[in-house]
Amino acid sequence: MSETSKDLKAELQKSLGLLKTLGEKARTSLQLAGKDAKDGWSKVEPHLAEIERAAREGARGATAASRTAVSGAVATLKNLRDSIR
Repeated sequence: MSETSKDLKAELQKSLGLLKTLGEKARTSLQLAGKDAKDGWSKVEPHLAEIERAAREGARGATAASRTAVSGAVATLKNLRDSIR
């Protein structure tokens, strides 16, 4: 085998090892992101119905408190969405 062929083979093996390592890291990151997203959703979800109800009631006599609650919920959901990306 020529020196060039050996170099190419060694470079290919190195690249394949890097590809495997990067793939494993990506898989782990996705699994952790999925777990973080589920945890974040489980913290937010129970409050959504309450906030929606308060917003509907507040729409009749729009209050600063209902606006603040809805704005806070929207911000929380946007943060959760952005952390998943």
